[in-house]
Amino acid sequence: MKRYELIENLTEVYFGQDYDYFGETGAEIMAEYRKACTPAELEALRVEIVDFMRSHPDLETDFPRRFERPAQPEDFGSTIREFLESVLAALK
Repeated sequence: MKRYELIENLTEVYFGQDYDYFGETGAEIMAEYRKACTPAELEALRVEIVDFMRSHPDLETDFPRRFERPAQPEDFGSTIREFLESVLAALK
């Protein structure tokens, strides 16, 4: 498994170009994501996000270099940090 594979999947599939297939809000999209994942996969995504945030203090620059910029529904903020924090909150 490559590093940050779960973040990549989340941003490309669930928050990618066709994100509205999964819902109109971040909460709806994450509800669909949670349905599709095992508890272990959800925990692994949480670990990846925490690791990425700790390893990359300049998220606004570093995140787009590594991942496709996610569609960011209004309820998930306007910055990458707010997006990732919203995803973390939705994983609980």
